Amino acid sequence: MKYFSKMKEIEQLIEISQFYGKDSRFVIAGGGNTSYKNQERIWVKASGSSLATITEDGFAVLDREKLNLMSVKVYSTDTTEREEQVKNDLADATITKGKRPSVETSMHNVIDYAFVVHLHPTAVNGLMCAQNAETDLMKLFGEKALYVEYTDPGYVLFKKVDDKIKAFRAKYNEEPNVIWLKNHGIFVAADTIEEIKNIYSEILSTLSESVTTNHHLTEEFPLEGGLRGVEILPAIRMMLSANVLKTIKVRNNELVKYFSESPENQRDIARPFTPDAIVYCKSNYIFLNGETPEAILEEAGKTIPVFKMQ
Repeated sequence: MKYFSKMKEIEQLIEISQFYGKDSRFVIAGGGNTSYKNQERIWVKASGSSLATITEDGFAVLDREKLNLMSVKVYSTDTTEREEQVKNDLADATITKGKRPSVETSMHNVIDYAFVVHLHPTAVNGLMCAQNAETDLMKLFGEKALYVEYTDPGYVLFKKVDDKIKAFRAKYNEEPNVIWLKNHGIFVAADTIEEIKNIYSEILSTLSESVTTNHHLTEEFPLEGGLRGVEILPAIRMMLSANVLKTIKVRNNELVKYFSESPENQRDIARPFTPDAIVYCKSNYIFLNGETPEAILEEAGKTIPVFKMQ
């Protein structure tokens, strides 16, 4: 692997992080993490940092020699005890004390490229969260697409990814640039940020071309009786303003309308479709089914406080 001077590479890491962090096609809320590594150390996004605005202070720096030991160490078979042991070893490997590295740091570390950009793009998760994810992935990207079956996050997922990478190297005598994780997202890695941008661009282009129906989003929000969302948004915004809410956006298209127009259809999407939905929107959603502004607002007034307490 080729490495360059520290300052140049850290600047590039910041550049690529902000590049994707500011693009809503790739990052929703705070999802995703990035890293750069040389032979001794790895710089990885610290928990709580935003990719869109990250600076050098937003990265945790870890000792790779200690991280490498975690790949071969035997941990407890008890899930809770094991994850605590892994967390402690990760903290011990962290040079920048006080900064908690991403829980996916070990996966970044075992990928043999200088830069790694792990994201959950909507288009990618549309494929990764589908019923025939692996079959459709191979049709679109070929048999060399490295696919990882769903595994609970944490050390077990890291070990599965590590094993998959080793098998890929043995079979193809090369390092995978892209790793697809079922129900999770994607890792893209390369020795330059230009390569990473090109890979992501090709992936999104291929996925876009495979979609036969493009549901255009609009600000219109028609409901029964000609009611529009803009008539109730100010009141809804006031109900939520006491919390961390900064923006409310209203979107609609034929697909949204289908799932929102009746309680029966709402049940089909009553559980999260992507991991980001769980992290940032909890594991269930609010559906307001009133037919008049007054009825909707009355229902919202009762439902929102209960939802916040869950």
